[in-house]
Amino acid sequence: MSELIELQARRYAPDQNDTNAQPSGQPAGKDEEIETRSIEVSGVIENQTQTAEDGTSLEPRPDAPAFDAYPDGGLAAWLQIFYCFCFFFTTLGGIYAWGIFQDALHAAHVAPTSTLAFIGSSQGVLEGLLAIPISALVVRFGNRNVGIVGAILSGLGPILAGFCSRSVPGLLITEGLVFGFGQALCFFCAATLPSSYFLRKRNLATGLVYAGSGIGGAVISVIANGLIKSVGIPWAFRTLGLMFMAINLPCAILLKPRPDLSPVPQTADKGKRHRYVNLTLLKDIRFVLVLFGCAVALPPFFLPIFATSIGLSSGAASGLLAGFNLASACGRIGWGFMADRWLGSLNSLYLCLAMNAISTLVIWPIAGDVGPLALFAVVNGFCAGGFFSLIPGVVSSTFTDIDLPVAFSMIISFFLGAPIGGYLLQAFGGPDTGYQAYRPAIFYAGGLSALSALMIFGVRLKQGGNWRRKV
Repeated sequence: MSELIELQARRYAPDQNDTNAQPSGQPAGKDEEIETRSIEVSGVIENQTQTAEDGTSLEPRPDAPAFDAYPDGGLAAWLQIFYCFCFFFTTLGGIYAWGIFQDALHAAHVAPTSTLAFIGSSQGVLEGLLAIPISALVVRFGNRNVGIVGAILSGLGPILAGFCSRSVPGLLITEGLVFGFGQALCFFCAATLPSSYFLRKRNLATGLVYAGSGIGGAVISVIANGLIKSVGIPWAFRTLGLMFMAINLPCAILLKPRPDLSPVPQTADKGKRHRYVNLTLLKDIRFVLVLFGCAVALPPFFLPIFATSIGLSSGAASGLLAGFNLASACGRIGWGFMADRWLGSLNSLYLCLAMNAISTLVIWPIAGDVGPLALFAVVNGFCAGGFFSLIPGVVSSTFTDIDLPVAFSMIISFFLGAPIGGYLLQAFGGPDTGYQAYRPAIFYAGGLSALSALMIFGVRLKQGGNWRRKV
């Protein structure tokens, strides 16, 4: 289980050598021996109240719902996971498939790689910039209403992009801003929803939702490549936009979080001020390390165009990207299962970031042929897969469920994208000069991933305890 599962036994008894200890047989006072046992999972405690010899009982925490308050399964819960999966399939999957359009637009001499990379990164930038405002919208209007708007915009963006596919400003507005804002709305409607239905299986459920992005990236990459070849770039944009809207709208309408336990409150209570930023979290060095550790981790954005630069066809490049995204989907589910079953969320996050950095720094720089590049796509995809899906579990296990909505939106606010890799590529010759020009961008991404792993390792050091303990 990814969240911390810890059996705590606390005994408070007078020292036998203490002359002020109560004589045997006398009524026990407030310092007598009291044993409480609690199981903490993701900040939620199930208390087994025991009574002292004087009959005093210990009441459970009023803000700690019991285990059975979470369905942890059932048709209604798994259907919600499926709807959220579809959101991620189309929106984040669409972002991950941008590399196919980037490669096609570069080949059509629409713009240089650095400019096209900026359009692609702007899709994810809005997710970070608008994290806190969108969380406020979800509180005010509910997941369903916000999801409906997001579904419309995430489909409308690509449809409009089909009418301005040779205009950089037009693509920036339609694909970058309209689609980017729509996918951000969908993301925050679905990102933490599993936490309101699952506790013991929380990382697995979250991993299944986030796996939608990897599977979507793989499927949409193949579809986009086929559409570009058969009907051209404009109609490829329009077709995908219509597909996105057809999938997302029904899912948004059927979205139904559980208001009593949902990490994001569904309505704003009158007279009560909800906090969307908790600056006191910044006083905790663990949160600061998680915040910046997650902010600097980077996926391999240039995989498709890197593949074509070493002589592979566009079909092979899309196949590699599809393999990366499928491996990522397997990693999201696999890391979630391992976190729930054996490692814990924090240990799992550190391991997947460390392995992601190693694969980027060791395998990718020597991947000048299809074999090593395919190996990198599978290994790096699997290791990177658990990154996003483990964050809710890490926040819950390191802090509490109560901290999840605010902490999650604050962490996502720092995912501001990194077009620096594109500029490094252009500075060292551009994609047409061969795969050697990619080395600075590769080492840049690998170095940031290593730094991210070190920061999460620092959080694990602060947690302390036996290293075999699930954290």
